[in-house]
Amino acid sequence: MESIRPLGGGPYPWYRSHGRTALITAVVLFVAVTGLYIVDIGTYQSVDIFYVLPIALLAMSFGLRGGLIGAAVGFALFAGVQLIFGSDEITVMRWVTRATGLFLLGFLLGHATDQIEAAQRRTIADLEERQALAERARRQAEALEISDSILQHLAVAKWMVEVGNDDEAVTILTSTIATGEAMVADLLPIRTGDLSGSGGEFRVPDSTG
Repeated sequence: MESIRPLGGGPYPWYRSHGRTALITAVVLFVAVTGLYIVDIGTYQSVDIFYVLPIALLAMSFGLRGGLIGAAVGFALFAGVQLIFGSDEITVMRWVTRATGLFLLGFLLGHATDQIEAAQRRTIADLEERQALAERARRQAEALEISDSILQHLAVAKWMVEVGNDDEAVTILTSTIATGEAMVADLLPIRTGDLSGSGGEFRVPDSTG
């Protein structure tokens, strides 16, 4: 069984983040309750009710599947102790009561755990979607800013050419190209050197090999 791991960061109950530890603890509880049940089987004490402890632990750690498996194990141990060590006839009502209680606990608690995990996943998916929309809006705003800036500089360069100041127009165009390249580089998700894997400058492969 795979442990349900809560999402989103932060501290979580140990039985949710350490599935193996939760499983071992449940096994120890099953063994301890079974041993105590065997010792006290003739005293008419309802020691077997403590099977709810490992069942609840499995349900909260592994969801519905863990809860139902835990309930099956708990009821099997209860039945085995009764059949092997029981001296009196156990009533049908007690069989039904124990089976219903254990499986109902495993089902309800496990199902609730699965619903909590599903809600966590939906919440994180919605958050990621909102972040993606915000990032897209930011990039669109930056793209408009780049476009406006370039158009303004081109208009100035055109005016310089019209008045005969070609050198100043060339200077403005050169500065506009450099500024535009820098702004576009900051806007793109992949920057120079990211594709090389070693921090060096990214180079386009030579077509001649």
